[in-house]
Amino acid sequence: MRHLILALSALSLMAASASAQTPAAPSNIIFGKDIETVPMAEWEIVQRGAAEQTGARILIAAGTAELARAPADAVKYDSKTFRFPSGTLRVLSFTKKNGGVLHQITTETQLYVLKGSATVDVRGVNTEIRAGDVVNLPSGVLRSKKNKAEDTTILAMTVGNTMPGAKAAVVRSKDTPDTALPPGPKAGVDTAKVSVQRFNFDGNSVRVARLKGPGQTAPANPATDVLIYLASGQMQITVGDETKEVSAGDALREEAGKSTHWDVRQNSMFIATNAPTAQPK
Repeated sequence: MRHLILALSALSLMAASASAQTPAAPSNIIFGKDIETVPMAEWEIVQRGAAEQTGARILIAAGTAELARAPADAVKYDSKTFRFPSGTLRVLSFTKKNGGVLHQITTETQLYVLKGSATVDVRGVNTEIRAGDVVNLPSGVLRSKKNKAEDTTILAMTVGNTMPGAKAAVVRSKDTPDTALPPGPKAGVDTAKVSVQRFNFDGNSVRVARLKGPGQTAPANPATDVLIYLASGQMQITVGDETKEVSAGDALREEAGKSTHWDVRQNSMFIATNAPTAQPK
């Protein structure tokens, strides 16, 4: 009997140890207040002569310590990064007084202009983008239009898509209708009203949803992860068993296979994109 008790005690200790070592599942909701605002600087140099790399290139500094090495004419801005298992959302806030917009495109796969304007390469063509526009697969340097710097906020998204060989494209807000869902089960219950702008391109899309309440949206069960940035308003989000209050500046993931719905507290707007885990080959 003593051996049996000892064996059971050992098993209990092992189970407790295993439980302690198993990390909790990450939250699908990330509050903006919990994300560090990182001061950034970027500047352009032109390298000539026998250097290993010649021509114009962008240098970057991140954080207060690194900013000390930035030249006086560097463009300075703030960055907040929301990291999820299936992708990243990054909010870049530029101001006219700090030099306007300058940012080297690296991993970003989609851009949404929350405010202001900039230019960026789209399939090798320098293209102006304004508030409400979307770019798929941007390249080159995001910068202010010459002599037209203004306060600008960019939502930069890094996610996968489902189409090999997807092509870069710009989709204009003015060309994308804001379509209201008719009252009924698809829109939700109570007095919830939902309208959606859908920006379609190769292998993915960006959706801008506008919600009016109070009311509850219809439940959705996404086949792939969806990453969302709440641009304005306040709502309660339920993802599976997790329910939290969110407001402007927060980000979240609608996790694939988990039922999701919103309780609209006040008029709100969010930007959403799919985040498939399978990368195109």
